[in-house]
Amino acid sequence: MRLYILIIILLLFNLSGMYSCSCGDIERYRNYPYYAGDEYPDQINTDETIITGNVFYVDPATGSIGNDGSTGTPWSTFQEVIESGLIETTEPAEHPYYEGVEMIVKNQDAPVKAGDTIILRSGSHGDILLQDYFNTDYINVIADSGATVTRLHVQSGCRWRFKGLSVIPPAGDAELYASLVFFETSNWHGSVYNITLDNSTIQSAADSSSWTIEDWNSLPWNGIAARGNNITIRDNYLLNINFGITMSGNYALIRSNTVENFSGDGMRGLGNDLFFEYNTVKNCYDVNENHDDGFQSWSINDDPPRERVVLRGNTIIAYTDPAQPFRGTLQGIGCFDGFYINWIVENNLVITDHWHGISLYGAINCRIVNNTVVDLNDERPGPPWIAIMPHKDDTPSYNCIVRNNIATNYIITGSATEDHNFEIEKYTDYADLFADPANFDFHLLPDVSMIDAGAAESAPAMDIEGNARPNGSGYDLGAYEYY
Repeated sequence: MRLYILIIILLLFNLSGMYSCSCGDIERYRNYPYYAGDEYPDQINTDETIITGNVFYVDPATGSIGNDGSTGTPWSTFQEVIESGLIETTEPAEHPYYEGVEMIVKNQDAPVKAGDTIILRSGSHGDILLQDYFNTDYINVIADSGATVTRLHVQSGCRWRFKGLSVIPPAGDAELYASLVFFETSNWHGSVYNITLDNSTIQSAADSSSWTIEDWNSLPWNGIAARGNNITIRDNYLLNINFGITMSGNYALIRSNTVENFSGDGMRGLGNDLFFEYNTVKNCYDVNENHDDGFQSWSINDDPPRERVVLRGNTIIAYTDPAQPFRGTLQGIGCFDGFYINWIVENNLVITDHWHGISLYGAINCRIVNNTVVDLNDERPGPPWIAIMPHKDDTPSYNCIVRNNIATNYIITGSATEDHNFEIEKYTDYADLFADPANFDFHLLPDVSMIDAGAAESAPAMDIEGNARPNGSGYDLGAYEYY
């Protein structure tokens, strides 16, 4: 059995990516202290999207761009407001953009100013493109129920908050590699930063139940792509998409989002100081050659190592319906092309039918603590493991901790500390350990050996549901503290 697993590891080690890291000498990272990861950096904006300043209204049904934007005489669509120069902001004095370029006033004396709010009333507002809108304070764009846009694209700008949008494209094929929500840094126009997206629905279509493989390869758009810094994405619902949420940049909070029905990767984190917390990713459709992951990261070619990334309290389920068409064998948390420095992977529930439950290849000072990693069935591929593996250039992982987990297998290499973990021997044991595994309830049953069996050191203060740890004489194993 161990020989069989070793062969699988070697195959996956060679096939899981096509590139090798050129990160150079990583010795200096080995002396880094462990990252606490219990506070957000100041660069991450956690303020709520609320009405502030003067309030303006946009109504596609009754408005006119010649109105004053008041509640009784609203403007027509948000894009017309943009194109008519009704928002005062700043922009670079010259292009291409460069660090330190002078910023000048754009649309001077326009009615909407930094700190104000725009309310989108019910109706279709079409495509939204904001280009070179660098606000000196946040402008809030808040949608009423029934307000829809076909795409949201912020190219080079800052201090925008969006809330309550329904992003629904017109019927038909998606644009290749295009995203329904795109926060884009441009070499010509400049960076995008300090952007918040809250409580929005992003979907390629409301129903994908009749989609064929050909449909899945042509109809779904990517969901949210953020290529900038200081991004906050919270409480959004993404449905019937290709890739879910891709964060390429530093200082981001990706929290409490749901990605349901996807054919690419659920979430991607490509930067430093990223927090992926309490998200749900479920129902992977295996319709092409992409090796699908619930969460994926990499550092290839000349990319620097990925540092200080927190994966906390996420739920990843390969499929919720065994009869789902084009059911994929989803890799849970797949990080194959490191290096990964000072990562925290805690309180996650990974339910999949692949070998990769949680896998870090090239990990330094990383902690994998209090996760529950289980199989959806007793068939191959699987059972899923928690793995600390060498980098693909054979550099061993270093100084990692694997503790207080519940999983079906462990492959731990390098100088890792591995303790207080529970290994499930066979699929039929689930019913004796968990409340209702057939319905994805992996709370612990009373009196199981995993209760009060964990170590206090490095254990999170809360479980996946926000319940305080410990509850009893010791810390419980896995993502759920027994209550």
